Amino acid sequence: MSGKENGDSAKAPLGTANRRRFMGAAGALTGASIASIVVSDTAAAERSEERDAIRAPRITAHRGYADVYPENTVAAVAGSSRLRADRIEIDVVACEDGEIVVFHDNVLDHLTDESGPVAETPFETVTQTEVLESGETIPTLGEVLDAARPSITMNIEFKASGNDSWLEFADRALGIAAEYPGDFYVSSFESDALEAVREIDPTIPVGVIFGSNPEENLEIARELDAEAVNVSTGVLDRALVETAHAEGREVNVWTIDSWRDATAPLELGVDGLIADYPSVRDFGTGKRAPSAPGQ
Repeated sequence: MSGKENGDSAKAPLGTANRRRFMGAAGALTGASIASIVVSDTAAAERSEERDAIRAPRITAHRGYADVYPENTVAAVAGSSRLRADRIEIDVVACEDGEIVVFHDNVLDHLTDESGPVAETPFETVTQTEVLESGETIPTLGEVLDAARPSITMNIEFKASGNDSWLEFADRALGIAAEYPGDFYVSSFESDALEAVREIDPTIPVGVIFGSNPEENLEIARELDAEAVNVSTGVLDRALVETAHAEGREVNVWTIDSWRDATAPLELGVDGLIADYPSVRDFGTGKRAPSAPGQ
């Protein structure tokens, strides 16, 4: 998905049609190599047949399964990799000096033993703060990607650019992400962040995140030619799913905490569940969930 080169074997340019290769086999194929589904504006019938062949949506480990591990930490990414997540979602923000770390909030107060805005705190201080009294500290983007299995697609959510422009932030973040040997895509609530990604490298897939104003955000997805829309359960409905699918975009829904939360999205045929806990789809599919550590 990153369009980066790997030795003598370079990934093919993704372009307008082929960027959508990151929509791979899911659900029934969890744990296998992700197959490619190539979509184009003239392949609606083929798109529909391939989507029908997918028996269950992918599971994205939200912040590295935040109900199992201390969120957005190396332990969370390594742990959710062991639990065979199809994808892992992480949040990235900039420190005072522009260095990029994996953290969700704009301030340190609620999740760590420090306080103050991340954008006003030096990198050295941020990376020494303890997350949720877990013994884990706030990691860099590079450290987290090193902890992920290359078979897992990383969903890198751009949260806050700090004192830099989105273009500066994206350039730095994508440079780091390019070292990841697996696939990744960039998601964000901020359309300017996704526009910056498109400007730097139009081959990198992007996903528009939203929890309100679906029509407005679907239009943003069209303007960006986004590969995905990542939507809240509050705005998910059949019309949204059908519209996104007709336009060749995958639909991922957040945040799923149990199989009960997954029921409606499953019935609507979404492509992915962004979940705080593994195996949220398993009750309905009859699959046996992987055990969490200690179970």
